[in-house]
Amino acid sequence: MSEKTMNVYEKLQAIQTELKAPKGQFNKFGKYKYRSCEDILEAVKPLLAKYGCSLTIEDAIEQSGDRYYVKATAIFRTIPGIDSKTSVIRITISSVLPPK
Repeated sequence: MSEKTMNVYEKLQAIQTELKAPKGQFNKFGKYKYRSCEDILEAVKPLLAKYGCSLTIEDAIEQSGDRYYVKATAIFRTIPGIDSKTSVIRITISSVLPPK
């Protein structure tokens, strides 16, 4: 299937299948390797270009009761002109911030 006839979900699946983001960071305290958000974003950029898509990440601090959360939203879009219309997928992840 050519990139121009794939729908947004097929493009996302293809990018997830092809994405290789090595663990380029090392935690000295825990003695383990990990990949940072920046490592993943650098690895995904060529695939986004290949499939005519964009990825933006927005984050916000939110409070629920006495807890604060970081709410991160990844927005995956097809680029207009590649498809007949723009398609958008939103993925939201929240994590608890430790108390001050």
